[in-house]
Amino acid sequence: MVKLNDKVYPVFNMNQVGTVVDLLFQSVDTHMVGGSMQQRLWAIVKLDADNQLIKVPAEDLMRCA
Repeated sequence: MVKLNDKVYPVFNMNQVGTVVDLLFQSVDTHMVGGSMQQRLWAIVKLDADNQLIKVPAEDLMRCA
């Protein structure tokens, strides 16, 4: 699990290295057989290259070594 101020990159776009500046939960509209999903954890990442903020699902992030 990622934490604030961790150096991370998205698994599916590994050239976007940045720092986690915020974590938030948002409701999900996905409906499953047993009911609807509750919430999903998102991370706001500030990219090192151009200081742009991106919003990425937390499960799609890897910590840099």
